[in-house]
Formats: sequence, C-alpha cells, structure tokens
Amino acid sequence: MPVIGELESDVLEVLKRNEGQATASDVLNVLRKQRDVAYTTVSTTLDRLYRKRLLDRKALPGPGGTKYLFILGKDEKIKNKIVESTMERLTAAFGETAYSAIYKHLDDLSEEELERLRKQVDKALKAKTQ
Repeated sequence: MPVIGELESDVLEVLKRNEGQATASDVLNVLRKQRDVAYTTVSTTLDRLYRKRLLDRKALPGPGGTKYLFILGKDEKIKNKIVESTMERLTAAFGETAYSAIYKHLDDLSEEELERLRKQVDKALKAKTQ
C-alpha cells in the first residue's frame, strides 16, 4: 500500500490550493517560501505522486522541451486506501492520542466539510447497527 511522506503531503496541498493543478516550477515557487528545496526534488516528488496514481499529468511541449502540468487525481479509492492505511498505523501506534489529534482538527473544517463528515458518520453508524 502506498504511503505519502511529508514533502508529498506538502506538494499535494500546493496543488489543492492551486485549483488542483500546477507545474513543478509552480510548486517549487510555493514550497521555497517554506523550505529550502531543489527543483529536482520537487520534480521527483511529483513523479512519485503520479506513479502512486494520486496525480495525473498533461504534457506541455515548449521551446525548452516538454514539461508537465500535474493535476490532482480523481481516483477516490486510491486516496481512501492511503488514508485508511495511515489511520490504521497511527491508531495502532498511538491509540487515543491519534483520535484526540483528529478531533482537534475538526475545528479547522468548514461547515460544508463538517456536514459531509456528519453524513459519513451517520452512514457508518447505520451500517454498524444493521
């Protein structure tokens, strides 16, 4: 099961904030405000996320050669598997501390996100009682 590291997570966040797409240069410009990172590192990270099927890419031929526009992937099954695997590892290792940390992040969610989460919880509870 693929996992994502800290830099991969940061790259995905940059793409999410950038309407779901960016070139390696776009990502680099944002990340350099937070950390010292090389273009090759960002490019390799984007390629890894592409191979994990978390990103799609579109070739953009140009005078300096081909570069890619990376686009957030739409495969929710892959995303769910990664999140579930990460949650299982965290809760197995840290138990209640992991649940507490997740609970703290609920304050950061918008009303819309909270409503979607409520619906998912309700659905899971119904399935559990049947």
